[in-house]
Amino acid sequence: MISLPKKRFDIWYIPVIIVIACYGLFLLYPVYNVIKSSFFNESGSTITFNSYVKFFTVPYYYRALLNTLCLGFFGTLIILLITLPLAYFYTRTRIFGHVAIGTIIWIPYLTPAFIGAYTWLILFGKFGLVTKFLISIGFENPPTISGLGGILVIFVLSYYPFGFVLLKGAFETIDPSLEESAENLGSSPFRRFWTVTLPAATPSILNAGLMVFIIIIDAFGIPAIVGIGVPVLTTLVYGEFTSEIGGPPIMAATGSTILLSISLTILIIQRVYLKKRSYFSRGVARPKMVNPKLGKKIILTLIFLIVLILSLLPIITIIISAFTKADGPVLRYGTWTLENFEKTLYSVWVPLKTSVMLAFGSSILDLLLGGLMGYVIVRKGKLLGTFMDAFTSLPLGIPGVLLGIGLVISFSSRPILLAGTGFIIVIAYFVRRLPHPIRTVSSLLSQINPDVEEASVNLGVPPIKTFYKVTTRMVLPGIITGGLLAWTSSIADLTCTILIFSAKWKTLTIETYSQIRGDQYGAASVLGLFLMITVVTPVFILNILNDRKKRKEMVEE
Repeated sequence: MISLPKKRFDIWYIPVIIVIACYGLFLLYPVYNVIKSSFFNESGSTITFNSYVKFFTVPYYYRALLNTLCLGFFGTLIILLITLPLAYFYTRTRIFGHVAIGTIIWIPYLTPAFIGAYTWLILFGKFGLVTKFLISIGFENPPTISGLGGILVIFVLSYYPFGFVLLKGAFETIDPSLEESAENLGSSPFRRFWTVTLPAATPSILNAGLMVFIIIIDAFGIPAIVGIGVPVLTTLVYGEFTSEIGGPPIMAATGSTILLSISLTILIIQRVYLKKRSYFSRGVARPKMVNPKLGKKIILTLIFLIVLILSLLPIITIIISAFTKADGPVLRYGTWTLENFEKTLYSVWVPLKTSVMLAFGSSILDLLLGGLMGYVIVRKGKLLGTFMDAFTSLPLGIPGVLLGIGLVISFSSRPILLAGTGFIIVIAYFVRRLPHPIRTVSSLLSQINPDVEEASVNLGVPPIKTFYKVTTRMVLPGIITGGLLAWTSSIADLTCTILIFSAKWKTLTIETYSQIRGDQYGAASVLGLFLMITVVTPVFILNILNDRKKRKEMVEE
């Protein structure tokens, strides 16, 4: 009898099994419990659609849905209208301070969104600096930043850098021969843009729009701070969940499920429709940049400077406010003091330490597992890679409020009791941010020839050792970038954290938000300043190290 050789177990199945297990227990299971809660009555014994009937018939609930969709649609539209010309001109023309502008424009996105909302409230709120100035010169009822319009403006100012970076990458990867051919045929710059460049960038433009839309509808901090009286789905879910404590969170689960359906629909459109409509570029060269005439160069630079001023205004405002005498929500500008720091420094260390510890723990897990999964997706077969690529993208379509509620109701009793501990926050950060290192590693690894790794394995080096000795060195920039994205997103997280934190595990975002809602603007400014420093410092350190490395390589050459 002939015995067939047994197939060896591939060690790379281990990270796949770990990811599937983690997502199953800490993502799909909580989501299932939330969806299930929305379809049962208070006793949990009867399936009913009463909560959905209530949601779509009571004005308070369906207005939150309409507000969310309006903010998502118009916010995305305005951001695309602003960033399309900015990204195009940035990639095609050389302006004054070109590199500096491309770096500084990131600042609003690195700054926690609710901090940006708070700074605009300082300027244009009921007691804001600009509001008081307008009153002093004769305006009886000047417009304020509060309300639906204010939320929309702050969304645009907070998230346009994300759209800019995505579109900049799209315009940089267009095959320059397409535009050169159109130019040689006598096409004008405007016609060339509409007939060649824009169609080639359409998949990336749609992708950017869908990603911005998801970020906007999932945001909690901005509408919670400046949208008093204007409910959106995230604030409605939070309010319903906190009011339903002690009983089944039926309406909170219903609102979360509706938000989930919107996000997943967008994610499905992104993965299915855009793949069918993708334009592939065969060129490897970047589009050529021109040095425009002085007049045009000055005009373009001034446009970007206006954008930079809007980008830096929240940072400048919060720094000044931290050193300004405060009486509750009233900041007395021109009266400098260290009193805010004296009152706040003692209380800032515990939430700061908590935030750093929780974000560091989750980021390490993301880096370790994200690097392995990025390798699996690119190197371990098309079928497995395609499945895991789609599966690991699930957190991108699951709202933070839904995951927060799901974790609380799933792990508030034994055998797995996590509610009220720091572990539940680490798990939430880990699961939500794992796609970041996976994406950065897989995208970089897909551009690297596997011959070096294959040579190492052929020389007798085990696959795992080859990965850590050879592959990780080649994809180190992607690992670091993914880790930084996971770190900054976790440190600045408010949407999910506000539903799962406990008094013992209060993070810096929660403490800052509490001071803002308590109208303690002096303390909030100091806490917000520490929060921004914590988020931005690793990014600037990495930029400095990269700059030194580039200079060293130039010297050696």
